[in-house]
Amino acid sequence: MAELSPESREYFRTLPRRRVAAGLVIRDGQDRVLAVKPNYKDGWLLPGGTVDAGEAPRAAARREGREELGLDIVPGALLIIGHSAFPSPIGDGLNFLYDGGVLSGDARIILQEEELTEWRFVAESDFPDYFGIHGAFHVASALTGLREGRVLELQDREEVV
Repeated sequence: MAELSPESREYFRTLPRRRVAAGLVIRDGQDRVLAVKPNYKDGWLLPGGTVDAGEAPRAAARREGREELGLDIVPGALLIIGHSAFPSPIGDGLNFLYDGGVLSGDARIILQEEELTEWRFVAESDFPDYFGIHGAFHVASALTGLREGRVLELQDREEVV
């Protein structure tokens, strides 16, 4: 890439910044979804996290699976792209969820102790209790995308069509 002029650099500094996250929707043989409990906030999350600078979302989902679960899961199909706008200081962000497949019975999860305290498989009917209303909508939408073989685009708690 060519060197940017000082004017171009200043222009790019004025553009909005967004958080980008990527995660894996990992299931068991009963179609329950793997949830992890972070030690730094209430509630449960899908395995995943922030996409680092210069990193692609798919690569981030794979990296987070290795770091958080000790599993090297190659992300499958993209299931959702979600945009969420939260008040400051959180701001808005993009979330990419990928199919993490069905975990075999002999898979050994090794949690990242610095961030996570436990894991479990959660039935779709229990999503709001674990992920909250916003997160439950995203996870349920990812399962819809998986069942229907398509990518869903979400804006806050609505599908964009």
